[in-house]
Amino acid sequence: MQIDRSFKVNGHVTRLGRFLPFSAAHDQIYEEYQTEDDALDLDTVAIDYAKKALFSGATCIVLTGDAGHGKTHMCRRLLQEHLGYSGHEARALLNSACDGESAILSNVLGSSERLRIHKDFSETAPEMAARYLEGAPTHYGEALIVCANEGRLRAVLNQPSAGSVARTIRELFKQSFVTGVASADGKIHVINLNYQSVAAVTPPEASLVRRTLERWVGDGRRWGQSACGSCQSESVCPIRRNRYLLAEDAELSPRRVGKLEELCATVERLGHVITIREMLMLVSYAITGGLTCTDVHSRGSAPGWQTDYSFYNAIFARVPTIPRDRLHKGIPILTALETLDPGAVANRSLDERLLNEGHSFKEGELDLQFSYPGRAYPVDGALGIDEVIGNPQSHSDLLRESALCGTVVAALRRRSFFDDETTASELLARLGFRFGGEFLDLVAGRLSAQVTIKLKNLIVAGLHAVQGLRLSRTETMLHLVDPAFGRASVDAAIIARRLPTSALTLIPSGEAWMREHREWPIEKSVDWIDRFIVLRVEDASGGIADLQLDLLAFECLARAASGLVSEDFYASQLRRVRSFLGTLADRGKAGEPQVSLFINGAVQNVSLDMGVVQVGGVS
Repeated sequence: MQIDRSFKVNGHVTRLGRFLPFSAAHDQIYEEYQTEDDALDLDTVAIDYAKKALFSGATCIVLTGDAGHGKTHMCRRLLQEHLGYSGHEARALLNSACDGESAILSNVLGSSERLRIHKDFSETAPEMAARYLEGAPTHYGEALIVCANEGRLRAVLNQPSAGSVARTIRELFKQSFVTGVASADGKIHVINLNYQSVAAVTPPEASLVRRTLERWVGDGRRWGQSACGSCQSESVCPIRRNRYLLAEDAELSPRRVGKLEELCATVERLGHVITIREMLMLVSYAITGGLTCTDVHSRGSAPGWQTDYSFYNAIFARVPTIPRDRLHKGIPILTALETLDPGAVANRSLDERLLNEGHSFKEGELDLQFSYPGRAYPVDGALGIDEVIGNPQSHSDLLRESALCGTVVAALRRRSFFDDETTASELLARLGFRFGGEFLDLVAGRLSAQVTIKLKNLIVAGLHAVQGLRLSRTETMLHLVDPAFGRASVDAAIIARRLPTSALTLIPSGEAWMREHREWPIEKSVDWIDRFIVLRVEDASGGIADLQLDLLAFECLARAASGLVSEDFYASQLRRVRSFLGTLADRGKAGEPQVSLFINGAVQNVSLDMGVVQVGGVS
């Protein structure tokens, strides 16, 4: 039977477009407008935690975090899985009965479960919301579910009219950042979805990123013969090509998806909170590049333009059809990914293989064809840059050649980043993090005591360097410059306090919580990854001070230990570290009998004895 090879529109591609914020029909971004057929029901740890809490007798569950984390989605899932409603019924109740005015009865025969759901405190004035919290527990046998963005929640809990319930929630929320527990008594829970990670792998489930990609590109029924398989543009379609790269290449597709997971984890470890909504937008954009089937048909069958829309180029560099400000405002994670672009990181051995030797990739691949003005055929990036370098006859020819060369180089590095088999340390090195592997090893807790001590000494050397002290990297004391005087020059400073390095420890964030029990820990309330290392300082009196080091701050201190560090690039990190060190120095100033000076690379003690200044070396 002859196949009708005409232009087709794939309904699945149209559906993906509705997850993009710059699409005219971006209804799929919001839970209230999703239909049962189009919904992407991702199981999360937070949903399981909420069901467990309700089963254990919880009376109030507060869902907080940034907009887009899935708070409304969780309410709908609880209506289905806790009260027994169908998906269609739960969606109807979500829009009609989740304003907190009345309880929703269980749909399960013989069950007395009831939920009172307030799906958005942003729709209620803070004073009224505070009063609402006081009245909710008076409804016997009901459990209250409250959704509130973190800023609105703080505003509600700090109202003058806040009563005992609001004060209890406020204290629990405040202490959760110290104790790391989501509930103190099992009755009131605060699920902070800002701790949720889209890259966390929670056995037996894969990460949220991987599960989304598997459903959107791995489901062959959505990309079947009736649409893409019989479309005239299939062989030149970048959307179809992205699907092949991420799902159909049996050898490399799993590796590429794994690299996307690592990228998202890296962004989170740089302090960026990725909401589920933002993750869905990113995945949709990576697959489609913001294109629709109609856009592809209108571009024609000539190769050369598709490379801009390859997933590995689109996520790091703006596609030509969408303005940068609109793209990055709609999908903020792209701003963070732009700073991690492996296409901008040079590596001698890698570049020699990709650019000069060539043949690292198969010839004729659609995503490696680059159009060159003035040539009838595209340049094949698989052959390296030999075809790009020609004999320019004018300055404009030279500029065009230079621009194309830069485009080809960046694309080859990005494609290699996703295709090459690398360790976690090598992956982060390709993104520009020289000490990224050590950070991951510390987070995972897989280092021996000897290696951990070496890393701690490295960080201590970095702490000295950011204070302007030039000391040995094997120094066993942390010297703290007096914040009142600072350093007079690079060779002289007043030392306010010294701490033995044995008083310093480096621990993952999940182990840094100061809590006595772990029945309702935050790590079990969300899809969790450790995002930072905690530098903990314990003094002789038992006082504890913690400094959180995310991936960039850790990199900053580790690089500082080896020499100069860019004050402009690491300005925020350096400001926070110096403020922490100044606080530590102030703590120990009282009662010091002597003043220590750092002069010409050595630390000296200075004391006043009968009007005579005595200077001596530190023993």
